Amino acid sequence: MSAISGINTSDTSSLFTSDTKESAMGKDDFLLLLVAQLQNQDPMNPSDPTEFTAQLAQFSQLEQLTNMTKSLEGLNRMSDEMQRMSALGLMGQEVIAQSEAFRFNGEPMELGYRLELPADDVKLYVQNQTGATVATISAAPTAAGQHFISWDGNSDYGMPLAPGNYSLLVQALDPDEKPLLAESLIKGRVEAVDMTGGGSQLETTAGTFSMSKVERVGASL
Repeated sequence: MSAISGINTSDTSSLFTSDTKESAMGKDDFLLLLVAQLQNQDPMNPSDPTEFTAQLAQFSQLEQLTNMTKSLEGLNRMSDEMQRMSALGLMGQEVIAQSEAFRFNGEPMELGYRLELPADDVKLYVQNQTGATVATISAAPTAAGQHFISWDGNSDYGMPLAPGNYSLLVQALDPDEKPLLAESLIKGRVEAVDMTGGGSQLETTAGTFSMSKVERVGASL
């Protein structure tokens, strides 16, 4: 009576490699391979116990990785839901966002900046969509930190600017007239929350900002 040819390690490895190229092998597939190996092994020459133990350890690791992946996916879903709930709770609140782009609705608004070091001269430049400066706002010497200036919405020629999309460029100089790092800040009141994209977007009176750009929230900032 001829012996039944067993499934050796090289055969299993080649099958695993071939299958992985086409699709990811799950823990159920791996377990089926181990069962098939046991069923078809040569009774007169059984598999090496050490090798079999190593294969079981691989299966255990695969199962742990699968469970870990599912747990991470669950945490990501939970994080997304928490962000959505947080965004909805900002309705009607004032927010400060770190952004150069903003929307001017024709009403006076507050434009801001943040300095890491004290500045001797600060200027805020409002630019239109073509990059041209349409309004220049000068600030007194200021300390490091966050600052806001009221802007009436008029151009450098004293004429009201049309509502639309603009950008804010901040230039800060130290006493030696060397440039300092300055970030543009925009303040607006949340009117709606857009949750159709990958993350929550806050639609405010000063433009639309992602949650990651929001630095401060309050009933009145």
